[in-house]
Amino acid sequence: MELILGLFFVMVAASLGGFFAKLLKFPSLVGFILAGILVGAILPPSLKSVSSLAQVGIILLLFSIGIELSFDRLSKYLKIAVFGSLIQITLTALFAYFILGFFNLSHVTAFILSLGFSVSSTAVVVKILEDKGELDTIHGGIIFGWLLVQDLAVIPMMVILPFLAGEGGNAAPGILLSLGKGALVILGVILLGKKLVPYIIHKLAGTNSREILLLASIALALGTAAITSFFGISPALGAFLAGVVISESQENHAIFAETRPLRDLFVALFFVTMGFLITPYVVISNLGLILTLTAIILLLKIVVVFGISFLFGYRGRTAVANSFALAQVGEFAFVIFSEALLLKLLTPQETSIGISVVLLTLVISPILYNLVLPFWRKMKTLTAKSQSLSKLFSAGEKHTEESENLRDHIIICGYGRVGKWIGKAFQGFDIPFVVVEYNQSIISELKDSGIPALYGDPTEPEVLEAVGVRNSKAVILAIPDRVAQETLIAYVQTVSPGTKIISRAHQESDWEKLKNLQVDKVVQPEFEAALAIIRNVFSSMGKTKEEISAVTKSLRLSRSK
Repeated sequence: MELILGLFFVMVAASLGGFFAKLLKFPSLVGFILAGILVGAILPPSLKSVSSLAQVGIILLLFSIGIELSFDRLSKYLKIAVFGSLIQITLTALFAYFILGFFNLSHVTAFILSLGFSVSSTAVVVKILEDKGELDTIHGGIIFGWLLVQDLAVIPMMVILPFLAGEGGNAAPGILLSLGKGALVILGVILLGKKLVPYIIHKLAGTNSREILLLASIALALGTAAITSFFGISPALGAFLAGVVISESQENHAIFAETRPLRDLFVALFFVTMGFLITPYVVISNLGLILTLTAIILLLKIVVVFGISFLFGYRGRTAVANSFALAQVGEFAFVIFSEALLLKLLTPQETSIGISVVLLTLVISPILYNLVLPFWRKMKTLTAKSQSLSKLFSAGEKHTEESENLRDHIIICGYGRVGKWIGKAFQGFDIPFVVVEYNQSIISELKDSGIPALYGDPTEPEVLEAVGVRNSKAVILAIPDRVAQETLIAYVQTVSPGTKIISRAHQESDWEKLKNLQVDKVVQPEFEAALAIIRNVFSSMGKTKEEISAVTKSLRLSRSK
């Protein structure tokens, strides 16, 4: 009876917390934790036994995150995603460790908190980027890859925790032994998974039974969690590995869709019970410490990420977006802190302080990301007169005399999925064009192929001047970043009103905004794909060219109204 009552109160708290979080435009998990704090303060201990079920929530959460891993996205920005994120985790954890030492925390406590603070929130950041339509932008790709590597980096962190809970001995050999054991278990899980799991899942999917696929998926997550737990590795981490194993299988989307409702239920349960760990008295009595640590961690991560972005060749708005997006602390910190609490590495009071800092950074995160554009523009203005500082906020190459020789050419901004096909068509007809791209590897490939290309952010006036925008015949915006498009359009229309502007509309909502900016031509790939399908289907049905043309013309007219 107590378990049922506990579940009832937790679910009601989760529903109300999630509802108010959405009204205030905060991430749902923030509402869950706040609701957990309030409910935890009034529920008797006997009704809090439901927290044992919350472990299922984190297992399913990490299982689904593993399924969603996309190594294709990671490969595009592999260098900065892998090396940049590993450098960032190391520097953030190192600086945070020394800073936490000034607050009279033990070495172990400071170490665990610094590890948790070094990672960012995949769930929150991806949601922010999706809502703003920036997931396919340059900074969106970098941030997504960076987050994936951070998620994978949690594996060695979790492996170290059980060793820290053990008795004495020389730390280095013990940690190396734990990492080695963990690596062997992980390798074993992945090798078996690659050979066995896809075959089993494929056979089960062949039954066309959603129930069987759901049960098998949950069994896989829980089973892998149990196996890894037997070898001293976090069960949540085992579930994450199970998700990674099947992320490349053809059934991964079906598995994700089947497990998502159950995952959402248990995840809400997990985050509400995380709120139980935050004692209002502890928060109030340590409010100054929590606010100070929050400010320090946010500032530290902003500076570190911005510096790393600059070192890898990304400056200006991209570097600012990277640093502001990755400044908060992520949900994996909850996993690290809760595991450390179970191992008695952290006291309930220290756990409460750590979770409070994480929660506060998550609340601030959407507000902080909204400041990317105004902050970048302000800093660009303030540093304009300083040759050294201006390089930090102005991305691209300066105006050169070579641009004076460019006449009646076409500028392609962005050489991704859309831009490269345009370039190939221009090459076939010897149409003069120059590419502006903010991906150094693409620029290197283009230059090796003899295609004129310039590395830089196309929204920067210096970059556009360097490719002769004033003498160009047309500018093609093949980038999916609407903010960048608007900035670029405004500059081209100001300095070269005779230049034709053709823009890609990444989302349906962008189409109307770009038309209002008086762009000469707006192309929305999904709409054009729909028209191509309509023409093909109607042609196979025996419709005449005139009938097909009338239908497509009607659709275009209805769209422009």
